[in-house]
Amino acid sequence: MGLIDLASGASAWRGYVYYQDKRVRFYAKTGDYQYVGKVSGSGENEYSVAIDLEHPRSSKCSCPHASGKRLVCKHMVALYFAVFPKQAEQFYNDVIRAEQEEEERQERLENSLVKYVSKMKKSELQEALLQLLFDGPEWQYDCFLRDYIEEYRE
Repeated sequence: MGLIDLASGASAWRGYVYYQDKRVRFYAKTGDYQYVGKVSGSGENEYSVAIDLEHPRSSKCSCPHASGKRLVCKHMVALYFAVFPKQAEQFYNDVIRAEQEEEERQERLENSLVKYVSKMKKSELQEALLQLLFDGPEWQYDCFLRDYIEEYRE
């Protein structure tokens, strides 16, 4: 697994943003698969980062999130993208593509739901609504009562 694969979705995205914001102040290659760098964090903080592409879990960062842990933080991702800008571009394109695919999937599901509900009989709709209200979250039940039941509003 690569460094980006080991990062959480949030760390990968924030690392990309840090890379885009040019927060990587310096980097240097220290071995065949190793790089070190300085990455600006929040406020005035600057973190020392070392990434190892052959053994990504051996990468290190002085930030509070990653210090002493075997995880990939946003500073490591930012450094990786600074070293490999084509990978940053690929990452961004993959994120955009995944978001578009998810939007299309959601639209297909919504269309299927509307089509299905429009074919239901009144009694089936009533039964489904009551089941959602009684078995669903309490806030949903309360909102329905507040919005539709006159005596509940009094």
